[in-house]
Amino acid sequence: MRQTLQRGRQVLGLRAFRRFWLGMMISRLGDAFTLVALSWVVLSIAGPAQLGLVLLCFGLPRIVSGPVAGRLLDGTRPRLLLAADNAARGLLIAIVPVLLWQHRLAVADLYGIAAVSALLSTVTEVAESALVPRLVDEEQLDAANSLLSANWELAGVVGPAVAGLIVATVGAPLALVLDAASFAVMAAICLRLPPLVRQTAPEQPAAPEQATGSGPLGLGILFRYPAVLVLTLCGFGMLFLDGVATVLYPQYCRAFLHAGATGYGVLVSAAGAGALLGVLAGPGLSGRLPPSPRLAVVIGTGASLFGLLSLAPDLAVAALLLGLATFAWGPYYVFERTLMQRLVPDEVRNRVAGARMTISSLGFPLGSAVGGTVTSGIGVPGTVLVVACSGLALGLLPLLAPALRSLRGAVAVRGTESTT
Repeated sequence: MRQTLQRGRQVLGLRAFRRFWLGMMISRLGDAFTLVALSWVVLSIAGPAQLGLVLLCFGLPRIVSGPVAGRLLDGTRPRLLLAADNAARGLLIAIVPVLLWQHRLAVADLYGIAAVSALLSTVTEVAESALVPRLVDEEQLDAANSLLSANWELAGVVGPAVAGLIVATVGAPLALVLDAASFAVMAAICLRLPPLVRQTAPEQPAAPEQATGSGPLGLGILFRYPAVLVLTLCGFGMLFLDGVATVLYPQYCRAFLHAGATGYGVLVSAAGAGALLGVLAGPGLSGRLPPSPRLAVVIGTGASLFGLLSLAPDLAVAALLLGLATFAWGPYYVFERTLMQRLVPDEVRNRVAGARMTISSLGFPLGSAVGGTVTSGIGVPGTVLVVACSGLALGLLPLLAPALRSLRGAVAVRGTESTT
């Protein structure tokens, strides 16, 4: 843990990365504000069914916009594109309180705002995955990705609580004004970033079909990097199981633990705290392993601990077990992202990140849809065991996939150096 904190301080000592990290933290907190405040607005003017559609609009457009964002980042100055993305999303969010104050807001407006915001947001999402190697040295990638992943977890723990408090005290419109201001701050920070030019230029121009990948979404580029394709499938599986688990938690508290809404809050908080600690401390625990067993240990350990939830006698034990499970899972995306950044050349990394987003964006919504059906069909304990067994099976994929098992030498050594 001490070594992890020391490396984190070293990375934050780099001015360019510090600005990017701070901007991403503000952006993540802004996303949490958006989710809570807009959800409250939708429920105020419509109902739960419309809220579900708004949330769907926040997710589905990313399936098609990820590859487009990757190509744009390759063809445009990244900092300008990042600033334009966040400024535009800030303006979109600012429209909502204006329409509310004029009593002209309709739920159809929110569908459009959510969809356009989702389309734009992929620029920042792809940039977070693809541009970090231009801001830090290669041996610092794990530390940098840990700090960026910590933003996600911190926003998930703190953001909704703060947003709920602001909505309750000053109302949703003013909360959305603050949210829009956070996007403006992120846009200003992006403009102060360095040019973020490519580290190395490609030796020769790629053919059009190679540059964009085959298929309408450009997914063919992933087949040029089999190990990255396996990582993408693992990431999809992790998000799918997360979707199932998210639907499971309230029913687990109500029907299995008999803990009610308070217990549900405790359980979700434990999951968030465990994930945050896992992101910060987890890389140092399994960093000496080669990539394939490293990923397998993270996925399998978390799945095993999650399975013990089916035996938990009370809320305290369940919260401890879930916190340990999410702690074990926490470093997964740090390892996955660092490995992708090392395996993919800089000149195509944006497009690969965009193609990966198309696949991974489907994981959580599909898992959420399946989770409700499975829980209704086999009950809470059965669903817990299904998630655990599926996680153990997913953990075998990095061990069995030749593309990942063959990763030794420089990649494995560099991954080890970042945590020793």
